[in-house]
Amino acid sequence: MDLVNKRYLALAIAVSLGCGFADSMSVAYAEEAAAVMEAADDELMDFDLGSLTVEARRPDWESKLSPGTMNIVRPDDFKGEQKSLPDLLLTVPGVHVREVNGKGQYTTVTMRGSTAAQVGIFIDGVLANLGGDTAVDLSTIPVKNVERIEVYRGYIPSRFGGTFMGGVINIVTKKPETTNVSLELGKSSYGGKRGSMEITAPLGSGSLMVATNYESSDGDFKYKNYAAERYVPVGQKEMEGFEQEVVNFNNKNIDIVTRGLIKLDQSQVDEFKNNNGAWVDYVRASGENSLANAIYENRYEYAQQRVTSAADVENILIEKGYRDKYFAQGFDDSDWLAAANEDWHNNTSWERDQIINDEIKKEVIKDYADASYQKDINEWQTKADPDKSENLAGYKEKIANLKKRIKEAQDATRYRKYNDYEKTSSIIKWQNDNWVVKASYNKTDRHMPDSVWGGSDANAAPYYNNVDLYDTFYYSSKHQKQDDGTLMLQNRHNSGKLEWGWMLDYMHSNKHYKAEHIVISNPLSEWELQNTPLREWSEYKSNKGTAQIDGSYKLNDNNMLDFLINYSKERMTIDGSNMDKVLSEENKNSIVAQIRNKYDQELLNIQLQDSITLDKEGTWIFTPSVRYNQSKIVGYSDGKRFGDGYFKWISPKDSQTNGKTTWQLALKKEFNENLTLRMTGGTYYRLLNMAEIAGDGAGVLPAPSNYNGDVATFPVPEEGKQFDFSIIANNKFLGAENATTLTYYWRDSTNMVQLERAGRDYWCYFNDNKGRSKGVELQSSFKWNKFDLDLQTTYLQTKAFNKHTATGDGSYGEVWPTYQPKWEGNLRVTYRPSEKFSIFTEGHYTGEYFTYYSKATGATLSPYLSGKPVASILVMNSGLKWMPEKNWQLTFGCNDMFNEGPKSKIRSDSAFIGTGYINPEFPIQGRTYYVTARYQF
Repeated sequence: MDLVNKRYLALAIAVSLGCGFADSMSVAYAEEAAAVMEAADDELMDFDLGSLTVEARRPDWESKLSPGTMNIVRPDDFKGEQKSLPDLLLTVPGVHVREVNGKGQYTTVTMRGSTAAQVGIFIDGVLANLGGDTAVDLSTIPVKNVERIEVYRGYIPSRFGGTFMGGVINIVTKKPETTNVSLELGKSSYGGKRGSMEITAPLGSGSLMVATNYESSDGDFKYKNYAAERYVPVGQKEMEGFEQEVVNFNNKNIDIVTRGLIKLDQSQVDEFKNNNGAWVDYVRASGENSLANAIYENRYEYAQQRVTSAADVENILIEKGYRDKYFAQGFDDSDWLAAANEDWHNNTSWERDQIINDEIKKEVIKDYADASYQKDINEWQTKADPDKSENLAGYKEKIANLKKRIKEAQDATRYRKYNDYEKTSSIIKWQNDNWVVKASYNKTDRHMPDSVWGGSDANAAPYYNNVDLYDTFYYSSKHQKQDDGTLMLQNRHNSGKLEWGWMLDYMHSNKHYKAEHIVISNPLSEWELQNTPLREWSEYKSNKGTAQIDGSYKLNDNNMLDFLINYSKERMTIDGSNMDKVLSEENKNSIVAQIRNKYDQELLNIQLQDSITLDKEGTWIFTPSVRYNQSKIVGYSDGKRFGDGYFKWISPKDSQTNGKTTWQLALKKEFNENLTLRMTGGTYYRLLNMAEIAGDGAGVLPAPSNYNGDVATFPVPEEGKQFDFSIIANNKFLGAENATTLTYYWRDSTNMVQLERAGRDYWCYFNDNKGRSKGVELQSSFKWNKFDLDLQTTYLQTKAFNKHTATGDGSYGEVWPTYQPKWEGNLRVTYRPSEKFSIFTEGHYTGEYFTYYSKATGATLSPYLSGKPVASILVMNSGLKWMPEKNWQLTFGCNDMFNEGPKSKIRSDSAFIGTGYINPEFPIQGRTYYVTARYQF
């Protein structure tokens, strides 16, 4: 086949895929496409696209717009290794990835001790953070068609709209430069499957890229539940207690009834305790020698013990007309009974006549005894009969359940349930020198695994050691479906000293959650299912539009100005089970009747950066930057409750606008081609998300301004400042080309928000946290002829402080910084014995960190163990890449070779169980084998 026909074939496949915009790619489809291309010809296509790039061209001097700490990760460097975005970020110093719900599930990232909310995620320069999310879920972002991942810490270039205290990650999609068709198929442990197709071809004056990707996993890995062995002695002790209740059931009842209900002499008591069968016959009998007759005979004496005041016989006094006599003395409903009590205890005031005397008391007590003895007989003929007693039946049921639970806990082996996922993504992109048109679609379909803690309290883990054996929660098999789509149009111009462009972007996200297994045997669960909103299913839809103008103006050879103006508006709507019900008049008196069902957020960013070369040689560069960032959030509710006096500081439309100017400075000195020093510093400002400002209207509310609840008071944005200093060295060392960057950093954060209980029925966000962090980042790479060695290490020292505005405590106390390891590092060694083979080994070390912020101060619990520290862990990966032919690559590998993930432990203590180990809330997948085949036509 000639070259022209090959081009048309590639273009035809690209266009057909683009028109279909596949939701997923099956293996059969990939094999069919491969067969079509193989039948065409074995000759490689190498059409040169020249200067066409996936991004519109920017000036060469744009590289000077990143004066701070930046790392670039290229996914193609790890081709065939089945790495996700979280996996790739592990190779960057200063970055900590937290797989919150486990591998392939909800995952966040922090930088230099920040929170996940303080990190901005961009895709092709467009902010991916949505106002309805606390943080971006990295597990939903594909990297298959990504050219590079830029990671910025400290100084953030002004071309990224917004101010991010932690840092920025910019994911840049590929730049097709040749006509190309590539297919990739992979398998891995725990039912893992993946496939992808990527096609690039010239189209018109530009180039077209079309790609579709598929990935799935069952995630049913094996692990040991460490809390199970802690539960066994606790369960046995609890069971022994109930067994003792069963053994002592009859004797305990004998002791109770002989305290006043009936009269027995000591010989009878001893006989019944020694012969429980005789006691049971006595309980069940109906003649003279029976419990029923004993209660009847003793009814008057027992009534005298039971009746201790007039309040105990209020109804009898009313029936006999004594209330009317007190009314005649001038008393009323509010105080007659108090007067009757005075008479009952012979404490009558000298100012009036006593109405109830001793004779009347005897008469009333007699009436009380005659009216109540039959009830006592019925009650104790049931309670004291082993065949009828609900208490005894309950004890036996608990014993049976505890035996079952103990047997389950004695074998601590578990297999993760509800940990499966299926992800598909597609992208179509066309660009030339001035235009970029891109559309993408990502779909995530997964179950959400259960917490092995039973919730957020690690102390409860021993009691929930049966998670993953069967459904243990009211709502299990939680199913999430998430659809994300984007459309982007960009145009750029280069006119002499001015390079500028505009961009329009539309983003749609639809998250749907449903509990597939609902246990309604518990009355509370059934009530919640019928009345509480969003429990059975919920849906969150976001639509966001962004408009941006940005560019650079070269004032002179030593001065370049970079500018950005960015505006976005997002609307999020919420729907779910029982939403119509709670928003209607029917539930006007329920707290959830004012639940938020709609939010708006508007963001405005105006940013200016100046890069100034201070000397003729261009070795000193000073880069100041100033930013103004503003957010307006409005929370709406269609509920009918407003205006009825409940939570009057909340309205159907609550809004808050915040904005502030912040600055950055950077100074860089290039001594020679081998040594550069760099220093940056500045202030930062995190604008809050929708729920932090407006609450959800039900369980989470803006705080009242005072005890009267006249108006709402909103939390303010978080603020902070940062400083870092870097030494960048490029030399020959140990016979290798070496590039090393050593950075010291320091950051301070104030006004950090914390969700706290503020009332009996609601929680509020308060600016109650602050923190400081400092540390060192080291990145060093060695390149020999056949070996590569890459090292990244982070040392982080963090302090966190908390106060409690809700309880009126305005003083700060130190707490544990959570999910911030003190040491973290990654080492990768690659050996290339020939052009066709490469062998790689990498290790990732994560040091100890805390999972619970509260620091115990009493003598009962250890301050250290109260933080629930996770033990350090070293995960080793290894693999082999083989290229039998130029256009074939096979990759065989094993992640976590020593299966350390499932062994991850948290050491904890609690006052009622004692010191021991538990699992992380969501156990991590361990040893995983994989194989990938890649063919490029």
